[in-house]
Amino acid sequence: MLKTKDTAYQKELFEKLKTSVSLKREEECIGACLKSTQWWLIDKPNPTLNELSKLLYANCPIRKKRSAGKKKICLDDLRACLKAASRDKAIKKFDCKEGLHGFVYPIAQGDKFYGYIGACYSKRDVPTEILNIFSAFTDSIIREIEKELELSKLYETIRPRAIALSTVHTVHRLISSTLDLNELLPRIARLSLQIMRANRCSIKLVDSTRKILLPKVTIDLREKKTSLKKVRIGRWAPGKAVKFGRPIKGTGYLAMPFIDEDVIGVITVYDKIDKKPFTTFDQEIMATLAEQAVIAIKNAQLYKEQEKLTIGSIKSLATVLDTRTPATYIRRASFSKITISMGQALHLNDSDLKSLEYAVLLHDAGQIVVPDEILTKPAKLTGKEYDVVKEHPVRGVKIIRHMKALKSVVPIILHHHENYDGSGYPKGLKRDQIPLAARIMAVVSAFEAMITKRPYRATRTIDEAVEEIRKYSGTQFDPKVVEVLLKVVKRKDMRTMLEREIYGKPMPS
Repeated sequence: MLKTKDTAYQKELFEKLKTSVSLKREEECIGACLKSTQWWLIDKPNPTLNELSKLLYANCPIRKKRSAGKKKICLDDLRACLKAASRDKAIKKFDCKEGLHGFVYPIAQGDKFYGYIGACYSKRDVPTEILNIFSAFTDSIIREIEKELELSKLYETIRPRAIALSTVHTVHRLISSTLDLNELLPRIARLSLQIMRANRCSIKLVDSTRKILLPKVTIDLREKKTSLKKVRIGRWAPGKAVKFGRPIKGTGYLAMPFIDEDVIGVITVYDKIDKKPFTTFDQEIMATLAEQAVIAIKNAQLYKEQEKLTIGSIKSLATVLDTRTPATYIRRASFSKITISMGQALHLNDSDLKSLEYAVLLHDAGQIVVPDEILTKPAKLTGKEYDVVKEHPVRGVKIIRHMKALKSVVPIILHHHENYDGSGYPKGLKRDQIPLAARIMAVVSAFEAMITKRPYRATRTIDEAVEEIRKYSGTQFDPKVVEVLLKVVKRKDMRTMLEREIYGKPMPS
């Protein structure tokens, strides 16, 4: 008996033979030589007499004329011919009791027999030359079909691995493209939909209690969308995949766990576009994608933790500065919001906005080395004292330069006292020579200094500070940046926040 694998191959082989143009032409040519030939295919290596009877008598022109005895003898002779052909692995002739002739060609691959091609009802004896020609041509046709099937099988074997390799490359590009989890997860979900040709993909991560899966992203291509839902670990396909740490596959879904040292989440794809069930090959591809996705997710999570540590360090340093000169060095939430809003309006990317956020806290860090008597002096500074103050951007850079995470903040701190016309310090840069983020910080820090308490200057109102900034647009400040500041400060929400922080309450209009 053929194994399931061989049975599938046998079915594919005979489907190809039935539709083979080459075999059809060969039968036509041989039939023209033998006259009135009937052709048939037997798709079993050991057909029963009943199966032979149904096959042959459906096409035999003289079946009605034969007696039951002659039919039985004919079938016995044919069956004996089939056995001889399979035993000798060679084409065999047989004679019909009605004085007609035929032959049988065994279809084999190695030691395995799959069936036979046969011809009968020839009024002429079949010459050996015809048998040799038929055998040679049919051997060639069978070999071509076998090669085609092998290539098809090879393709089906290689395809998921090729997709898996491509997936590794694509996810690797995703890893390098962003460290923001909110950007990364939707990209992984969309990639999964594209590769799996599915309608929906959901990514869930394990919460801190390790009892619930928190939904992070769902991409749904169907008209009727599915909302994000929490799933208890152990329930449904995603929950079971996490609980048991293995894929959970059904006809319309495939859940693949994200496994690092422990299971950290799960990605689930649903409903193939072609309505076909998910296969073992699909599972192999998703396993590869999940392995790479875990690396990306862990990198993003580690980056977020590092970012928290960095912000913590920055805030600690800012607190040290605050305690040194608490009356003059106050970093308010509104100034940070103003700065970020200006950066967004001027189309800074996410990385530059993050650097600008850090710079808000640290742009005057170098003042920590400026003597107290200079920082708190109410009178005008002498030239020598002013030279000491002008050193604080360089001193600030020296303080933070050893922190790798703050490398991108250095140019902002170093150049935020440069003037647009080139009259600033420490390098006398002008216009576009000054980094855009530093030009933003120059405007915001000047605005902040005017509306907060300073020992060397009377505090100004918000409107007075705005007019002063406008007055020096084009000389001290970049006009484009000034215009953005004016728009941001004019916003009702921003104005209210400023007044609440400076005056303790919103001022009447």
